[in-house]
Amino acid sequence: MKASTIWDKRWVRRLTAAVFWLAVWQAVSLPLPDLLFAGPVQTVQSLFSMLVEGDFWLSIAHSLGKIAAGFLLAFALGCLLAALAYRFPFVRILIEPAVQIMKSVPVACFVVVALIWIRSAWISVLTAFFVVFPAVYINLYEGLRSVDPKMLEMAQVFRLSGGQKRRAVYLPAVMPYLLSACRVSVGMALKAGVAGEIIGLPRWSIGEQLYLSKLYLNTADLFAWSFVIIVLSVALEKLLVCFVSRMQRKWGDGR
Repeated sequence: MKASTIWDKRWVRRLTAAVFWLAVWQAVSLPLPDLLFAGPVQTVQSLFSMLVEGDFWLSIAHSLGKIAAGFLLAFALGCLLAALAYRFPFVRILIEPAVQIMKSVPVACFVVVALIWIRSAWISVLTAFFVVFPAVYINLYEGLRSVDPKMLEMAQVFRLSGGQKRRAVYLPAVMPYLLSACRVSVGMALKAGVAGEIIGLPRWSIGEQLYLSKLYLNTADLFAWSFVIIVLSVALEKLLVCFVSRMQRKWGDGR
């Protein structure tokens, strides 16, 4: 097999990139003490040692559960208000200032203020909601605005029911925007939720574990937890996009 043919395979390119950056990581860590910058070997060892601890899985379960609650609440409310804003222009005018504020205010500032009124145990729920809602609302609203007026006129001519109009006209126009919102907001929710936990330090959370790793200068644990966050973000994004795509096919088939 020719070298060019092998290089054309996606997994070969990804493996090469991964090996390259692991080598860079290892090279940077060699002249530095593990206390300041752990290498890939120390990080993997730390990760495997954490996998057998109950606190590791408990922290992940608590953080994911609360971040998921904030995400789902923001997703549902974002879809509802986007539909209302599309149907009633005055709703969009009323919501626009709040959306702009949520887009502009730094997460750290929001967390510090929010901790005045709520317990730290719920900060990840509110933080995830804070970053996901604008993404879902804006994407879905733009998707609804992109609906071709001629398609709506055709649906009216053929006297399609509300459900048929949603499947035949609105759903194909909205789904690309909805999938884009899912891809962006899942990672944002996880990062913002963990950032809120680092500031609020709720018990049994990923943010608490990251803070403790930094406090004790345990960079191996710090890198291991960072790797866990990356894996969770990618996995959750894939699962959510797959779920939304399956629902799209299901609704499109009319089942």
